[in-house]
Amino acid sequence: MRHFPLWFLALFFLLISCGTEGPSGSAAVEAPSSGEEQAVRESPQKESPAEKSEETVVLKPEEKAEESGELETAEIINALYENAGDSEKTLEALERSGTDDMSPRARLVYAVLLRNEGQYDASREQIQLILDEEPDMAEAWFNLALLEHAVMNETARDKALNAAIDADGTYDEAYSFRGILAASKSNWTAAEADYRKALSLNPESVDSLAGLGRIMMNTKEWDKALPLLNKALDIEPDDTYVLVDRSRVLTAREEYVKALKDLGRAIELEPDVPWHYLDRARIRFRFINDLNGALADLKEVERLDPGNFFAQVYLAGIYDQKRQFATSLDYYHRVIEARPDYIWAFMPLGKLEYMNGNYEAAASWFAKASSRDSDEFSFRLMRGVSLLRAGKANEAGRVFSEVLKSYKSGDTHYEVIRFCAERSSDYYALNALNKEADTVLRERLWFYIGAVYDSMNNTLGAQAVYGRLAEKKGQMEYDLAWAALNGMGG
Repeated sequence: MRHFPLWFLALFFLLISCGTEGPSGSAAVEAPSSGEEQAVRESPQKESPAEKSEETVVLKPEEKAEESGELETAEIINALYENAGDSEKTLEALERSGTDDMSPRARLVYAVLLRNEGQYDASREQIQLILDEEPDMAEAWFNLALLEHAVMNETARDKALNAAIDADGTYDEAYSFRGILAASKSNWTAAEADYRKALSLNPESVDSLAGLGRIMMNTKEWDKALPLLNKALDIEPDDTYVLVDRSRVLTAREEYVKALKDLGRAIELEPDVPWHYLDRARIRFRFINDLNGALADLKEVERLDPGNFFAQVYLAGIYDQKRQFATSLDYYHRVIEARPDYIWAFMPLGKLEYMNGNYEAAASWFAKASSRDSDEFSFRLMRGVSLLRAGKANEAGRVFSEVLKSYKSGDTHYEVIRFCAERSSDYYALNALNKEADTVLRERLWFYIGAVYDSMNNTLGAQAVYGRLAEKKGQMEYDLAWAALNGMGG
């Protein structure tokens, strides 16, 4: 085997030192994500489950002491690659120096570099040469498994991975990788067994700690997941995937400040990954009502990934809460165009189209919302009111009459809905409202009185009702009253 003379290494490092970004470490490996958005997006910020690429270190250090010549060569190649940060340039240097008489360990590094460059057939040939010479070399079988995984040959991958474990029952990386593969297929029992075996062999295996932590997350065992992820980050503090996972555990534990800190660090490490901003926006929007902070994060998501569906959902919701209803309507239109079956957009679209004076469209959206949640009285009432405002009094009357069947005479609901249907005397409706003990229900039902006044051109009565409700927040009817007085609000 030819060794690189020191002058060659020095010259090579000098030539490639400009414009590189330093060493390229082993990529993290991720199990399928959890949570509402993660189930849809499949964690695009992370590598696909069980994927390993750019593997630099493939030799088990504790087994190399006896092979000083081979060790020296392999270490030189590894050092060359780590300093270069570029497997293509390292390959060029190796091939100029000659690869025919490589030792098995040095050839394995060469095979990995070929795999990094997508030269899978050439990499496989080199690994086969190694196995022809050393059929029980576990590292060779393991790297063959990684290669077959990269080309999506599952049968060959699993055969090679099992051969690695048969060759060396203490090979913790192989157990960890097998656990990752099992987790990617939701085979949690097998995954947990392999992760625990890997940790029994190497308690500081970050992949196994993180993988086992994700299994605990998947079963919502947050108190078991947290120490595993904490330990993984003690070992590798800047593992962004583990930071994101821990932020989700902390969010589930309602430790929002800590969760935001983890996501802030992930963003520092990977400022161009949109999903980190989305995760932080979700916490700010859902849990601590930091609308401006969430809005800033979502604008970053839009910049980095303009078609991100959940960013549009959250932007629609934030502008809705800020009572910038025209902007909210624009985002909800984008949401429903991307996902016509997105049921959580039905009610907001009904509300916003009503505000916008598109009463027939509003009636249609409220009908869809009601079909998904027939127990919510407001969807059915708003459908009737929308039809009434659209000039379809007979159809509105049929809707009100149908809703009326759900209540008993004398109930507050009943008297308000009867007034909506008959549009004559409001005496019984107002009397029932004045006696209603549930203050939120009372105020919500007042809106329908005002909306019917509006349809009857009782402007003063409608304005009085809207003024009563407009400054309240937290219910659809309050927003509708506000918009009736102030317009769509930008």
